[in-house]
Amino acid sequence: MVTTTNLGLPYIMAAQAQKHVTHNEALRALDAIVHLAVLDRDLTTPPSMPAEGERHIVAAGAIAAWSGHEGEVAAFQEGAWAFYAPHDGWLAWITAESKAVIFDSGSWVEFSGSMDVNPAALVGVNATADATNKLAVKSDAVLLSHDDVTPGTGSVQLKLNKNAASATASVLYQTGWSGRAEFGTTGDDDFHVKVSSNGATWREAIVINRGTGVVSLPGTPPVASPFNLLKDAGRFSGSPEPQSATSPSFTAPTYFKTVNGSSFAQGPKFIFNNSTYGGAAGALDADVDALIVRMKDASNASWRRYSVEFYLLEVTAGNGTGTAVTVGANTYYLCMENANGPVPTQMTINFHLRVKSGEVALIYNSDEGALFVDGVPYTSHQVRTGADGWQQVTRLTNRNPRQFVGYNNVLKRLYATPGSVFYIAAPFFTPGHVPISPNLFYGVVPSLEVWR
Repeated sequence: MVTTTNLGLPYIMAAQAQKHVTHNEALRALDAIVHLAVLDRDLTTPPSMPAEGERHIVAAGAIAAWSGHEGEVAAFQEGAWAFYAPHDGWLAWITAESKAVIFDSGSWVEFSGSMDVNPAALVGVNATADATNKLAVKSDAVLLSHDDVTPGTGSVQLKLNKNAASATASVLYQTGWSGRAEFGTTGDDDFHVKVSSNGATWREAIVINRGTGVVSLPGTPPVASPFNLLKDAGRFSGSPEPQSATSPSFTAPTYFKTVNGSSFAQGPKFIFNNSTYGGAAGALDADVDALIVRMKDASNASWRRYSVEFYLLEVTAGNGTGTAVTVGANTYYLCMENANGPVPTQMTINFHLRVKSGEVALIYNSDEGALFVDGVPYTSHQVRTGADGWQQVTRLTNRNPRQFVGYNNVLKRLYATPGSVFYIAAPFFTPGHVPISPNLFYGVVPSLEVWR
């Protein structure tokens, strides 16, 4: 008799008589072994009163009608026992034990579900995994314990690996699928802890520097409010800073130096008691007004009307080509530097930038510390144009005093294309790190000079 390769089902041959006999034999075999569910696998003697169609896996040491059929599937069909020899990979459900077994290498073994799942494309535990969440678990608790079975070392470690410093390896906490807290190496290799009230706006609470271990608290106010190391408080109205809320005249700063032929000029002024917000001393220039809107809350017009006067510093980049940096397809040239005096190892440099024409590049230097634009950290060079409007630029420097010469004349690291024009407003340099976060915009920070 010619049979099929896998299940051994008989073929109906050409010109065969009584074709129905062969056909029915194949149907009986299919009925016995397809969707295989047996009553048990521990009997050595056939039941005395079997029901039609009941099936068993014959146990070792079988006798009587089952003798010589150990491990086979015994099916009671049409009043007699039929036997089917299993092949590797057959699955059977054992009703008496409520478990599945698989035939492997000559014997039936319990199917644990671990076969052929390493690797597994998706794994869902009481949940449906998808292309993004390849492991999905819904559970009131998740337990990860040290290996006392193999046994292991007695330790346990969870690893989160990312492919580059600019990527993220973190643990995210959510409420209703909206982020509320996150910790990990987010966007760089420093360790960050941040929180959010809505899942969209995030505020950093703790940053631990990867190289030094120094802890900073960007969202926590310092013990004392910062004072400005710049003698004119970044008001550009003479040094020392005027002991008045008004700034009578513009004076270009001496602590900033022009480079590559750049030049400084007087920009528009914020006017004390301005008429834009109800005063009588004159209307604000549009660029100044746009800046003060960012600096001062709108709930009280007095805050925008009576603030301390200051000038904008207008910078025009020259045509010199020294100290160049390439960002993307363009080349930018250093256009200003600061006085080459001693500086603290940990320091905040903060100012507001408005590009009027051309392009300005904010150069990131990982050796010096973090770069923020409007409170958002960046780990790469950033190019700004007139379309960006006013933006607050912050650098938090962090130096090991044993590995630092003690001075740095390019703390701002401002580069521009030749001929670019931009404004700088309300700069402050202060020792230590002040809080930095989105929507936190600093105005004029007073100098020590005004109080001495």
